Amino acid sequence: MMILTIFFISLIVMLLIGFPIYVSLIGASFIYFALNPDVSFVIGIQRMIVAPNSFTLLAVPFFIFAGQLMNSGGVTKRIFQFALTTVGHFQGGLGYVNVVASMLFAGMSGSALADAGGLGLVEIQAMRDNHYDDDFALGVTASSSIIGPIIPPSIPFVIYGAVANVSVGGLFIGGIIPGFIMAISLFIMCFIIAKRRNYPKAKRASIREIIMSFKDAFFALLTPIIIIGGIWFGVFTPTEAAAVSIVYALIITIFVYKDQRISDLPRLIIDTIKMVAPAIMIVAAANLFGWIMNYEQIDQFLMKVLFDITKNPVIILLIINLILLVLGMFLEVVSAIMLVLPIISPIVLALGIHPIHLGVIVVLNLMIGLLTPPVGFVLYVLSSAAKVPVNKVIRYVTPWLIPLIISLLLITFIPELVLFLPRTLGFVR
Repeated sequence: MMILTIFFISLIVMLLIGFPIYVSLIGASFIYFALNPDVSFVIGIQRMIVAPNSFTLLAVPFFIFAGQLMNSGGVTKRIFQFALTTVGHFQGGLGYVNVVASMLFAGMSGSALADAGGLGLVEIQAMRDNHYDDDFALGVTASSSIIGPIIPPSIPFVIYGAVANVSVGGLFIGGIIPGFIMAISLFIMCFIIAKRRNYPKAKRASIREIIMSFKDAFFALLTPIIIIGGIWFGVFTPTEAAAVSIVYALIITIFVYKDQRISDLPRLIIDTIKMVAPAIMIVAAANLFGWIMNYEQIDQFLMKVLFDITKNPVIILLIINLILLVLGMFLEVVSAIMLVLPIISPIVLALGIHPIHLGVIVVLNLMIGLLTPPVGFVLYVLSSAAKVPVNKVIRYVTPWLIPLIISLLLITFIPELVLFLPRTLGFVR
């Protein structure tokens, strides 16, 4: 117990000093190994080497690179224009356009930050040009961006699936209905605010304009169909789908839209490596942390404590949601998944909750964390993009957490919202 106490104290101290999460985990873990004569340093090194050596995890850099290609290759402008011609004529239409465009872009990037940093720039500028208030523009842009990792493909689902040994394809399919629920909840929020503030309507697009914008965006819109369709029909695995998405993104951005130059690729590859390297280090470090938690039987201890309080699955899920929401305020997504999964997974599975259902709950909680201070990365991305102080962005985004939390509660307590499609398509027995 003393060794474990020192382990946790050293971890907390290193985090407070400001060390990166993976350095803190590795440092605290090796202090644990140094103090514990019953375990060998060799085990720790093996755990760190084995964790990133995963075929499933290869999908992460592939999807990130594909998202980079789409963002810099003119895809975001075409997606936004198509959404504008279809739903822009409603009152406050650019709010609906924002949500629809994020849903469409979700099928390409799988990343909330890619959505906020790429598509978000186009959306915010368009809303400002049409005299929308900044609180509305930034609020809807931030909240719609987190639909990206829920509607497939999804980088957090890939991480979760690899760590929990759960079908990534099943997670992808399981995220479709929750993604639409989130969109509907944001539509309702847009409707209420637009009516209250009497926001303008865009001119209704003609059939010809809709067809032209559809033709212009056609190859971009085909991306999620290729990815999800290929997984659905068993043509390729999620990792292979990620590789296919790169090839397809290269073709449409360089040869079809011609907005990307081959000379841009080295820069995009370097940017992707910079984004991927910390995530891979976190995976290695957190696997080491998970081994220590399992060796010390922390999960069984917490399960006993929790079950002594209550065995009501509704209350336990509420507690887990609350814990995840708080963790999301302080940890980025990959770190949080790697840290909490070894602890909460046995508890939830003991309640008979399906791991795909748990995966969607975990990821959605942590996506909401991207919108909450002090670590909410989307807040900082939008602050930089919109040239608005972070404290104002936080104030603007906070009311938009309400529809997202309502969506989370629906998804948590109505499992079929997640499991219906995977069960129908054979991913869940």
